[in-house]
Amino acid sequence: MAKVKVSQDVAKALDRLTMYYTKRVIVDAHVRNPKGWNLDSNNALNGLDLDVICQALYCGYTAEQTPEEKLLEYFNTYKNKILDGTATPIDELVARSIETTCILLNTKINGVNC
Repeated sequence: MAKVKVSQDVAKALDRLTMYYTKRVIVDAHVRNPKGWNLDSNNALNGLDLDVICQALYCGYTAEQTPEEKLLEYFNTYKNKILDGTATPIDELVARSIETTCILLNTKINGVNC
């Protein structure tokens, strides 16, 4: 089976729990009370589908990128073309448009506009 994609909060909670508990103990706790993750650091697991938690623990998981990370990755494809001299005028326009959009939205993304 392939790794399952989970939110960053779920990934952090699973990372913390697996440092102290076995997979079996985590699954058992979730089966007994799927909304019983009371600590703030584990709240993301509340109501998580049992199949998802089992697949994450036994097959592995990756954290979904945040919107900022996705935008930075997209921006870097154009930035790299500009840096290596293979960019077309459209590539340059796209990179500038991303920078301008961040400015207009008053959003700071390290690597794009700060």
